Amino acid sequence: MAANSHMDIFPCKKTTQDFSTGRLDTRETTCSILQTHGDYFQPPESAKLTEAGWATAVAVIGLLPLLVGFAIGSRFGKKK
Repeated sequence: MAANSHMDIFPCKKTTQDFSTGRLDTRETTCSILQTHGDYFQPPESAKLTEAGWATAVAVIGLLPLLVGFAIGSRFGKKK
Protein backbone atom coordinates (compact mmCIF):
# COMPACT_ATOMS: atom_id res chain seq x y z
CA MET A 1 0.00 0.00 0.00
CA ALA A 2 2.90 2.39 0.72
CA ALA A 3 4.33 1.83 -2.75
CA ASN A 4 1.02 2.47 -4.52
CA SER A 5 -0.16 5.53 -2.65
CA HIS A 6 0.96 9.08 -2.08
CA MET A 7 2.63 8.56 1.29
CA ASP A 8 5.17 11.39 1.19
CA ILE A 9 7.44 9.96 3.90
CA PHE A 10 10.49 8.95 1.85
CA PRO A 11 13.43 11.42 1.83
CA CYS A 12 14.36 12.35 -1.73
CA LYS A 13 15.93 14.97 -3.97
CA LYS A 14 13.25 16.60 -6.08
CA THR A 15 14.10 18.63 -9.17
CA THR A 16 11.39 20.98 -10.38
CA GLN A 17 11.35 23.64 -13.05
CA ASP A 18 10.39 27.24 -12.34
CA PHE A 19 8.39 28.12 -15.42
CA SER A 20 8.70 31.87 -14.93
CA THR A 21 12.51 31.79 -15.03
CA GLY A 22 13.11 28.46 -16.79
CA ARG A 23 15.59 27.38 -14.10
CA LEU A 24 15.73 23.99 -12.42
CA ASP A 25 15.49 23.88 -8.63
CA THR A 26 16.81 20.82 -6.77
CA ARG A 27 15.99 20.45 -3.09
CA GLU A 28 15.87 17.74 -0.48
CA THR A 29 12.35 16.99 0.65
CA THR A 30 10.08 14.01 1.10
CA CYS A 31 8.19 12.34 -1.70
CA SER A 32 6.17 9.24 -2.47
CA ILE A 33 7.40 6.14 -4.26
CA LEU A 34 5.02 7.02 -7.12
CA GLN A 35 6.88 10.29 -7.66
CA THR A 36 10.22 8.50 -8.06
CA HIS A 37 9.02 5.99 -10.67
CA GLY A 38 6.91 6.20 -13.77
CA ASP A 39 5.76 9.34 -15.50
CA TYR A 40 4.82 11.50 -12.51
CA PHE A 41 7.28 14.21 -13.59
CA GLN A 42 8.03 15.20 -17.16
CA PRO A 43 11.75 15.64 -17.98
CA PRO A 44 13.77 17.58 -16.92
CA GLU A 45 11.84 17.37 -13.62
CA SER A 46 12.48 14.31 -11.45
CA ALA A 47 12.54 12.82 -7.96
CA LYS A 48 15.17 10.39 -6.69
CA LEU A 49 15.34 8.68 -3.31
CA THR A 50 18.33 9.52 -1.12
CA GLU A 51 20.14 6.89 0.95
CA ALA A 52 17.83 7.72 3.87
CA GLY A 53 14.89 7.37 1.48
CA TRP A 54 15.97 3.87 0.47
CA ALA A 55 16.41 2.92 4.14
CA THR A 56 12.94 4.26 4.93
CA ALA A 57 11.49 2.35 1.97
CA VAL A 58 13.09 -0.91 3.11
CA ALA A 59 11.79 -0.38 6.65
CA VAL A 60 8.24 0.69 5.71
CA ILE A 61 7.65 -1.59 2.73
CA GLY A 62 9.71 -4.60 3.82
CA LEU A 63 10.35 -4.85 7.55
CA LEU A 64 7.20 -3.29 9.02
CA PRO A 65 4.75 -5.63 7.23
CA LEU A 66 6.96 -8.59 8.12
CA LEU A 67 6.98 -7.67 11.82
CA VAL A 68 3.23 -7.04 11.86
CA GLY A 69 2.66 -10.39 10.13
CA PHE A 70 4.80 -12.25 12.64
CA ALA A 71 3.04 -10.51 15.54
CA ILE A 72 -0.41 -11.42 14.22
CA GLY A 73 0.68 -14.95 13.29
CA SER A 74 2.22 -15.65 16.67
CA ARG A 75 -0.89 -14.37 18.43
CA PHE A 76 -3.15 -16.77 16.52
CA GLY A 77 -0.63 -19.61 16.60
CA LYS A 78 -0.49 -19.81 20.41
CA LYS A 79 -4.19 -20.68 20.91
CA LYS A 80 -3.67 -24.41 21.49
